[in-house]
Amino acid sequence: MEKVGDLAEAFNWSISKISEAFSMDRATVRKKIVENDIQAAGSSRGNPTYALKDVAPVLFASACKTDEDIRHDPSLMIPKERKDWFQSENERIKLEKEQRNLIPVNEVVTVYSAMTKAVVQVLETIPDILERDCALTPQAVSAVQASIDDLRTTLSERSYHACAIDLMRDKGEVIAEED
Repeated sequence: MEKVGDLAEAFNWSISKISEAFSMDRATVRKKIVENDIQAAGSSRGNPTYALKDVAPVLFASACKTDEDIRHDPSLMIPKERKDWFQSENERIKLEKEQRNLIPVNEVVTVYSAMTKAVVQVLETIPDILERDCALTPQAVSAVQASIDDLRTTLSERSYHACAIDLMRDKGEVIAEED
């Protein structure tokens, strides 16, 4: 009759058995055990054995992380996950472009430029219209013209400032925003 051993000993495995069971390289298993300072639970034929309950969580820790920031941070992903993530992001961007949810920057600049030109053209003609059709005095027209000039200057400065901030952020430079 064969001797029945301790059930806990059945779950103490060698590095070779662990690597075979989980289809992992022995060097990877050994590295994870050393990095996480997992102590041997026993030995079998002169080789250390490790409790499966201690080793398994360490081997699959990166797959078990559920924090939203970690899952979407490519710098924390393993290479295969990072490659898959970037491929999926490229496909998402292509789809958003096709659905026109994502507009190319040159189209945005063209539309914004046309809109700004139309507004400026109306602003330039307002003093003439007020003088001709509303019989405003030259002093009143000058006051309106000064207000319009201030508005145009403010629009120009704010547009330039906003674009400069966006451009600097794209280049990774830090800009101190002023209000």
